[in-house]
Amino acid sequence: MKKLMLLAVGLVGTVSLWAQAPVTADQLSLREQVGQTIMPRVMIGEQKQFKKAVLNGEVTGFFIKAKEGLLVQPKLNAKNQARFVAKQRKKLLKTIRDLQKWAAKSPHKIPLLLSIDYEGGTVTSPMFLGLKQMPSNMLLAASGDEKIVSDMYAAQAREILLSGANTALGPVTDVNSNPANPIIQTRSFGDNAAQVGKFSAAAVRALEQNGVPAFVKHFPGHGDTSVDSHYEQPVTSLPADQLWKTHISAFQVPVDAGVTGVMSAHVVYPALDAENSALFSPKILKELLRGKMGFKGQIATDGLDMGAVKGVSVEEIVRRTYAAGNNILLLSGEVRDVKTARTYPKRAADYVVQAQAEAQPAVSAQHIRESAQKVLDLKAKLGLFGPAAAPQADTGFDEASQRAAEAGVTLVRDEQKLVPLGTERQTVCAVFFADGIFSLQLKAFTDTLAQGGKTVRSVFAPLTPAEQTAAQAQACMQGADAVVLGTSRTSAMNQKQYELVQQLLAQAVQNGQPAVLISLLNPYEIPLYPQAKTVLALYGPTEYTAQTAAQILLGQAQAKGRLPIELK
Repeated sequence: MKKLMLLAVGLVGTVSLWAQAPVTADQLSLREQVGQTIMPRVMIGEQKQFKKAVLNGEVTGFFIKAKEGLLVQPKLNAKNQARFVAKQRKKLLKTIRDLQKWAAKSPHKIPLLLSIDYEGGTVTSPMFLGLKQMPSNMLLAASGDEKIVSDMYAAQAREILLSGANTALGPVTDVNSNPANPIIQTRSFGDNAAQVGKFSAAAVRALEQNGVPAFVKHFPGHGDTSVDSHYEQPVTSLPADQLWKTHISAFQVPVDAGVTGVMSAHVVYPALDAENSALFSPKILKELLRGKMGFKGQIATDGLDMGAVKGVSVEEIVRRTYAAGNNILLLSGEVRDVKTARTYPKRAADYVVQAQAEAQPAVSAQHIRESAQKVLDLKAKLGLFGPAAAPQADTGFDEASQRAAEAGVTLVRDEQKLVPLGTERQTVCAVFFADGIFSLQLKAFTDTLAQGGKTVRSVFAPLTPAEQTAAQAQACMQGADAVVLGTSRTSAMNQKQYELVQQLLAQAVQNGQPAVLISLLNPYEIPLYPQAKTVLALYGPTEYTAQTAAQILLGQAQAKGRLPIELK
C-alpha cells in the first residue's frame, strides 16, 4: 500500500507543469482543436508509440488497454496470478505517468483525459490492467438495491483516480433483451429498460460525485443485437416505438441525471436511420439524443477500429463522425499494428486542415471548435489544470464488492433440496471451467468450503477442456458425496465444455451423487442444462461471489439475489 501511495504522489507531483489557467479553444490552432477531440487506444507498456502525438498536442487523451488478455493469453494460475496483476499495475501506473509528463511539455500544457472500461463479468480487461476486479452490472442488479450499485461505482471512481486515470467509459446502459447477444450479456443491468435506467443513473451519480465523468454506452442500445460489432456490422430491426420503450428509454434516465458523456454505437437501426450506424447518424445523435432527449454533454464514438467500420479510411471516418455530431473520436487502428495507428491523430488533423482550405469544406470548423471547448471545459471541471488532490489510498472497493456478492449471488433453483449441504455431504468434488485470470477467485470457493469443514477435491480446467480434463474430473468425482460443476459461457457456448459438463452431470446421476451447477459467468447458459437440479448464478467469479457461493452451500449465508433477466 505504501508503494501505491508513493506512486500516486508521483502522479500528483506533475501538476506544477500544467498551464496556469484553463486553456480555451480559441487559443488553439485548428490542428490543436482537432487534437482535443481525438482519443486513441494505448496499450500499457507501449506508450512511447504515442509520445510524439502527445508532445505535439494531437490527442486529448487515451482509452487504456493491455495486450495481455487481448492479443496475448498468459498462462495464469493460483500461484502466479497475484504477481501478474501486480506487474500489470506497475506498467499501468508508469504508462499514465509518462503520458501526463509528455502532455505537460506540449505547446499549451493541456492535461490528458485517460479513460478505462472498468467492467466485470465477461469483461476481464481491468484485471489485465492491474486493477481490482469489478463485479458485473448483472450481479449488482441481482441485488435489487440502488445503494449496492452506488457504493460499488463510487469505489470504482476512487480506484480509477488512484491509478492516475480520470474517466470511466461506462456504465453500460444497454438493455440485454436478446439472450443470444454475443457482446453485452452480464455487462448489462438486465433485460428491463426501467430497471437498467435506474441502476445506470445510480452508477452515473456515484462516478460523477466522486470526481470521475461517466460515458454511458452504447447509445441507442446494443442489447438486441446478435452479432459482435468488434467483427461485423450489427443491425437492430425493431420498430421505432419499440426501440424507445425497450432500449432508448433506459438512456433517458442517466441523461436526466446529468451524465457527462454518451458513447454512440456501431449498430444500424433502420427504423431511425436506414443508411447509417448510430455513430455516423445525425438523425440519431443530433435529432434524437440532442433534440428529443435534451442531452447537452459530450458524445464519444465507440472504438473506431472495430469490424463495423472495417475498410473505411481514417479521413472518411473523421468526416462522418464529426458530421453526425460526435465530440470525441476514439480513433484507433488495427490493434496489432500500433505503428500505423499512431499516425491516425496526425492524419485526422491533416485532413481537417486540408478540408478547410476547400471552398466547400467537408468538415465544420465550428463543430470542431465547439467540441474542443466542451472537452477543455470538462478538463477544467475535473480540476486537471490545477493542483491535484492526493487520491484516496483506501477506496472501499473490497468492502463494496463483498456486499454486492452477498446481495447478488442467486440460487436459481434447488429442486433436490441440496442447499445447504448437510454433514452427510462431507467430501465435495469441484470442477471449474474458466480462464486462468479467475484462478485465485475460484480458489476462494474451495478454500471457503475447506474452512467450513468439508473435504474438497478440485479440478481447474480451461474454457476448452484439455484431453486429460475428463479423466481428471472423473477421478475427482470418484467417491465424492457431492459434485460442483462451474461452467463459463463467454460470447458463445464452448461446445467441448458443454459436452463434457453434460457427460459429468449424467455421470453424477448414474453414481447417485447430487450435483450443483454454478454458472460462473453468463446465466443465459442455465436453460441449456435442464437436468441440473440445483443451480447458482455468480454473474462473474470474483473472490467474493465465489466465497458467497461456498457459504450458501455450507449454510453460512442465504442466497439473496434475484435473476434480473428472464431465462427462456
